[in-house]
Amino acid sequence: MAKDYKALADGVIANVGGPENVASFAHCVTRLRFKLKDDSKVNMEALGKVPGVIKVLTASGQLQVVIGQDVTEAYDAVLANYNLNAAGEVEAEDKAAAAKEGKKFDIAGTLADIVSGIFLPFMSAFMGAGLLKGILVLLTTFNILPKDSSTYSILYAVADGTFYFLPMFLAYSAGKKFGANPFVTMAIAAAMLYPNFAALSSAENVNFLGIPVTMISYSSTVLPIIVAAWLQSVLEKFLNARLPKVIRSIFVPLIVMVVVFVAVVLVVGPVTDIVGKAIANVIKAALDAAPLLGGFLMAALWPVMIIFGVHWGMVPIVMNNHAVLGYDYILPLTVGTNFGIAAAVFAISLKSKKAETKELAATSAVSAFVGGVTEPAIYGILMKCKKVFAAVLLANGIGGAICGVMHVTRDVMITVNGLTLPAIAAVYGPWGIVAIVISMVAGFLAGYFVFDDKMMEE
Repeated sequence: MAKDYKALADGVIANVGGPENVASFAHCVTRLRFKLKDDSKVNMEALGKVPGVIKVLTASGQLQVVIGQDVTEAYDAVLANYNLNAAGEVEAEDKAAAAKEGKKFDIAGTLADIVSGIFLPFMSAFMGAGLLKGILVLLTTFNILPKDSSTYSILYAVADGTFYFLPMFLAYSAGKKFGANPFVTMAIAAAMLYPNFAALSSAENVNFLGIPVTMISYSSTVLPIIVAAWLQSVLEKFLNARLPKVIRSIFVPLIVMVVVFVAVVLVVGPVTDIVGKAIANVIKAALDAAPLLGGFLMAALWPVMIIFGVHWGMVPIVMNNHAVLGYDYILPLTVGTNFGIAAAVFAISLKSKKAETKELAATSAVSAFVGGVTEPAIYGILMKCKKVFAAVLLANGIGGAICGVMHVTRDVMITVNGLTLPAIAAVYGPWGIVAIVISMVAGFLAGYFVFDDKMMEE
């Protein structure tokens, strides 16, 4: 039977305090994300019981309603029936209100919200490009498609274009997140990637009005354009408050584009390049010093990080690793996580005698295994089955420790799920597969032998 998304939307909005209590509204892969004007108006108990809602939690300064794979349909139903500020920016209002009420502003939550707000909007493009990269790795590994063929070049342009022009994607979402004109931010990113400007990297004595310029490559970078977007937002507010309205539309974009881009070239680019390399080298040195412990903790705690939404904080670091080092050593530690969770809830679907639990566990297993989306399994099943969850975390930790000790890395950004297993074998190597097998076998055994239907009632 088809789901009634209007009823779901009505139930959610009614229990978050009504549409007038919603300051801004967005969604990610599995969650509806609300910024509310008054948290006390939320009926958490009733909201959690709305048909179609898996879990309700507060994280990163937001009320997050976990829906699962139907989140897009739920999001569309809310917008179709309620006039809400979709993906609106209210950080400044939140901070002012907190200061006025004498509350301590949640810096960690705000940072997590900024990171997720910048990266979430284009994750679908990243997932598609990452999956295509995995397919191309598979095809070239088995000599099905030669790398020197025009077909490979055409497909690789689709797969790698998103990563090469990453500053353009970040420019739009960061511009919106900081309250700047996103198209002006994109113009600054376009200048960073402009061929003639990029060619200056191989030139000698590059300068701007006699000031020496340290050239870096901006393709695939993360930090420069994010800092540029923030600088742009500050400068735009300054200029809009001081220039006559009649000339703002002409001179504000002109001044902002020139000033911010020059600031990027002279200061922001070189400084963030140093910072990015320092971050990559420090974390790499830490993992090299204690690979077993680091690998275990990263893999074991990854599902816990997902629960609180802080896993998004790793995204800029991972992308920075690819830009600075040409490979990543953090996410490979978690390669078995999705599979361990999928195996555990699949075992629960076989073990449970309740039709509702069997259906939820089965669909959650498919979501985790095929799509790499684990939130339905974590919130809908494992958080209620704490002993099973603990066993899955332990199994994932063992796999992560092996990956850490064996220095498993990846030089291609690909999605991790059942569809990309052959590509994972080619990119991550045999020890990545070993970690997956350990997580899957242990996760299945934990789900089948530890689970009891009474756990779902607690």
